[in-house]
Amino acid sequence: MYSDLFCRIYDTLGWNAYPEELAEQIWRWLRLRGRPAESCLDLGCGTGVLCAGLAAHGLDTLGTDLSPGMIALARERFPALRFETADMTDFSFPRRFDLITCTGDALNHLPEPEDLRRAFCCVRAALSEGGVFLFDLLCEGEIPSPEPFELDFSDTLKARFRVERAGDTVRLLVEARENGVPTLRETVTERLYDPALVLALLRETGFRKAELTHALLPDAPADAATWFVVAE
Repeated sequence: MYSDLFCRIYDTLGWNAYPEELAEQIWRWLRLRGRPAESCLDLGCGTGVLCAGLAAHGLDTLGTDLSPGMIALARERFPALRFETADMTDFSFPRRFDLITCTGDALNHLPEPEDLRRAFCCVRAALSEGGVFLFDLLCEGEIPSPEPFELDFSDTLKARFRVERAGDTVRLLVEARENGVPTLRETVTERLYDPALVLALLRETGFRKAELTHALLPDAPADAATWFVVAE
């Protein structure tokens, strides 16, 4: 779970460009494939940018995140939308959704295959009949360089970042200083999953069809590194 200070750093890193672009891609993908969707549940919604993008196209969205700090930022940025704190491996809602998304490597934060299986079971129960689960996965081509780098977020807030790799585990180490005083030491851990395992777990938890692609749209860059998984 992210600390409140890390949530502030995340919100100013420029990482919101990805969900902004992805919302447009998902909307185009839905239209190209002729898949009507009126509602969307976004797991690991972060600061709510993907929800806002899809809501702008008329989808009734609900965003959830394990981090209260992320949910607070999402509610602050998009007060007209709904956001709730929830664990993606243990959730249920009184309604079902036509589309469930989980992007920005959110599933890679789950440390064990059993955690993935539990998340997939929850998603399967929350999907409408014929609904679609769309998520992405971190893969080799996306892992940043191990060279440390520093960023200034303001005159008073500065942070240093370093990436470590050990087998299938990738760690982002963050150290922040405010007014020269160390205020944060945080490690964000992700696990690389074999796509074959992910597809097997989807079949095991009741998804009748799943496909793996580097590109949601025909005109997407050929060198895209992200794995997208679409499960029905």
